[in-house]
Amino acid sequence: MAKKQIAEGLSGLLAPKTPTEQATKNERGQVERRVVSFSTDAELAEKIDYIAYYDRKAKSTVITEALRAYVAAWTPAPQEKPRKL
Repeated sequence: MAKKQIAEGLSGLLAPKTPTEQATKNERGQVERRVVSFSTDAELAEKIDYIAYYDRKAKSTVITEALRAYVAAWTPAPQEKPRKL
């Protein structure tokens, strides 16, 4: 097998699978992340563990995808004005 074929195969494996997994990069080219912690009930934590195991993803990826989907679908009530953060 030629080196070019091996490189193409590896690049396909290492490429991000979905656009939601791509993170923004700062001016140095590093991925910007912020560490947060939260508590949840044991049943929800077990479900997150199961989903991560079944989909072969990291728990943080499962949580990030769920939060992004929630934020994308969220709309404020008609009488409320969104506040600036």
